[in-house]
Amino acid sequence: MGQKRCIVLIDGSNFFFKLKDLSLHNLLQFDFLGFAKMLSKGERIINASYYVGAVRTDGTKKTQKMHDNQQKL
Repeated sequence: MGQKRCIVLIDGSNFFFKLKDLSLHNLLQFDFLGFAKMLSKGERIINASYYVGAVRTDGTKKTQKMHDNQQKL
């Protein structure tokens, strides 16, 4: 029998707020690949995705900054 396969889906909004609750910051430096490997427990990862809903922009600097930061991920 071959090695088990898995996919890893990370809900970006919930993940971000949990990291914030844990006082972890600088999300752009987070090792998502390492995290996905830890979650897979040695199974072969065939896909790993970090997904977020679209940030609505209303023309303010705050929402534009949120949108720009979202696009970096």
